[in-house]
Amino acid sequence: MTPNDDERTRAGLTAALAVARSFGLPCGDPRVVSDRGNLVVRLAPEPVVARVATLTAWTRRDPSAWLAREVSVASHAARRGAAVIPPASGVDPGPHERDGFWVSLWSYLPCSSQRADAVASGTALARLHLALADCPAELPWLTPAADQIHDGLAALERADVLAAGELKELRAQHEAVLAELDGVGGADGVLHGDAHPGNLPLADGQWRWTDFEEACRGPREWDLAVLAGNFGADAPTALRAYAEVIGEAVCEPADLAPFHRARELEGLVWFLGMAHLDPDRYAARARGRLAEFLGS
Repeated sequence: MTPNDDERTRAGLTAALAVARSFGLPCGDPRVVSDRGNLVVRLAPEPVVARVATLTAWTRRDPSAWLAREVSVASHAARRGAAVIPPASGVDPGPHERDGFWVSLWSYLPCSSQRADAVASGTALARLHLALADCPAELPWLTPAADQIHDGLAALERADVLAAGELKELRAQHEAVLAELDGVGGADGVLHGDAHPGNLPLADGQWRWTDFEEACRGPREWDLAVLAGNFGADAPTALRAYAEVIGEAVCEPADLAPFHRARELEGLVWFLGMAHLDPDRYAARARGRLAEFLGS
């Protein structure tokens, strides 16, 4: 039986507070910052934020591995002076397991609701890639396109969410996009994995990357496709801003097409999983996207 939103939030919050107390952190005024794919809790009055893998954990074989990679890559970026929201200092950022939840700890920085434009986003992504160029972390290849989709489809099958024909078609599409990506060149590097402007908040007066759960190795074009896909007609502006900082030719839109197709499938599988767990918020959009995808 899948817990409802309130039950999951309460249980996740209890796990976050248990981790905080294990480090002697006073957290008498915990505040839920976000409760979507993950539960994000500011452990006030401490300048620490707990991220609890809730809905996202359902779609992944080993949630702890994703969080461990996130902490490792963000820590390296912070040491290199990159603009990121860093893991918490003075305590082990984790991930830590409590009552079936995996929890990581991060520094609290006040964030604005302002959203980065195309120039700021492209510039920030280039600077992040430069900072991660010597990252020694052992990372899998294109985790969002490979493991995220594979694990998500497996979870949907276990929960009997999709019709057999729908599941078969999505798996066939997955094989096709992986084969296409396998033949694509490009400049390989350490990637953010989910580099859209929603993961680039204005934190403490600076555009800072966060949410490195999908960090991986692969062609930089993956991150560029994710970023450009959020700017529509303004995508060329983001790509030019990236190229100016990274010191390379501007990426052609045609070079991003295979990555856009893989990202579209990743997004669909993610929405289907979220719709199963939180139907009020996601079900209508998920079924609409599925119908559009299978009809295309």
